[in-house]
Amino acid sequence: MSGGRKFDSKKYKDLRDFKSKEIKRSLVHRARLRKNYFKLIEKEGGRPSTDPVDELKKEPTKGENTHRETKGPRHERNDVKKSNLTYYEKSQLIKQRKEEKRQAILQDVRERRDKIEKSNQQRDRMKEKLSQKTKHGQPLMGPRINNLLDKIKKDMS
Repeated sequence: MSGGRKFDSKKYKDLRDFKSKEIKRSLVHRARLRKNYFKLIEKEGGRPSTDPVDELKKEPTKGENTHRETKGPRHERNDVKKSNLTYYEKSQLIKQRKEEKRQAILQDVRERRDKIEKSNQQRDRMKEKLSQKTKHGQPLMGPRINNLLDKIKKDMS
């Protein structure tokens, strides 16, 4: 036993051999499954269906509407409408849309600033009312109670 060859535990020395055998095995397996499928369909009496790849390549018949046929005329109509405009008109239209968009954004910013300003003024007035003190330095309870009542009314409505 001492002079014999050692057993090689690796099935494949080269990974390419393994990969090629694996591919061949999967192809043979698929072909066998396909053959059995068509045999089974023939036994049941139905005609064997064509390959799904062949069905995609097949041209549509007169009665069938394809996705491409329904969308084709729409694109042509849009192209005709757009091509009626000259380059100058197109550029003016684009400028006008940009300007409208810019004006809308500016208007939103102005409204937001006005809202913030109003809320700050209201907060300052409320702070002024709540900071009123008696002649002995105690806080006045009247404005505090009114503030709480206003909050309750606001929540109720």
